[in-house]
Amino acid sequence: MTTPTLNDDRISKMRSTVMHAVDQDIAKRGHRARTTIGLAAASVVVIGFGSVGIGALSNGGGAGDGADSSSAGRSDLREKSSAPQADDSAGGASQDKAAAPEADREVITTGEINVTVKDPRAVAQQISAYAESIGGRVDSRTEHGDGDDASAFVTVRVPSTKVTATVKRLDSYGTVTNVSLQNDDVTAQAKDLDARIDALRLSIDRLERIMANADTSGELIKAENALTQRQEQLESFEAQRKQIADQVSLSTLSIDLSQKAKADSVEPGGFKGGLTDGWNALVSTVNNVVEVAGVLLPWLAIVIVLYGAYRLVARRRGWN
Repeated sequence: MTTPTLNDDRISKMRSTVMHAVDQDIAKRGHRARTTIGLAAASVVVIGFGSVGIGALSNGGGAGDGADSSSAGRSDLREKSSAPQADDSAGGASQDKAAAPEADREVITTGEINVTVKDPRAVAQQISAYAESIGGRVDSRTEHGDGDDASAFVTVRVPSTKVTATVKRLDSYGTVTNVSLQNDDVTAQAKDLDARIDALRLSIDRLERIMANADTSGELIKAENALTQRQEQLESFEAQRKQIADQVSLSTLSIDLSQKAKADSVEPGGFKGGLTDGWNALVSTVNNVVEVAGVLLPWLAIVIVLYGAYRLVARRRGWN
């Protein structure tokens, strides 16, 4: 068997074959490296976005609507599962906070006051005018009787910063006999409602965007139903928050106005009055005597008849 000789052409062919295999191997390794780097970068991006989303949920800012999702139905399911978490986180945040600064506290003040005055009806009118002059209002006003039997009851709403001044003002109308004031701190309740309202508003904005981008009628109906529920909850929370704000800004004072007791007065009747009283007494006595005589007269007649019969029998028998 003849061994082939190596010439320049054969060496060139062998070299080109080897280099081609090396180039293919390098290309395969580069492709695997690029694939690995791409997967790693994608994982970093996914983890980063996931961390941002979890952070947003933990801060109570997200209601989980999934506005970027292409399916309104799946987005609505995520909202239902994450909305309670937003509410819980909002409530927990308000509970975990330390005592709110004095300036941020919200306190509801109510009071009951009893005052004795000369003219309850007139004082009730004065109190009503005073409450309105300092930025308050009259919730109810009741007046009874007239003259010595007059009384009144007034319920006024005055600015919370004017409660002490109002009680002091009542001293100028009469005598304050009883003052009972009660303070109710509703700071935590107000903060919780604020957090829930913010979360619902964010949820409503996202649902409106989902409705604008809905592709099918089914997605639109689901989004509309979820939006209606969120709006009803928002209106309820806003009404509660408004009521608390009104009670905090305007304190309620119930004022009972009674009349001062007057001392009994004696008016002397003079000689004529005494003569009249004496004559009336005499006539009354005579009437009583005549009445008694009229009652006893029949019995006296019977006694006289019996006594006469007794004397007659005694004389005949010689008893005397």
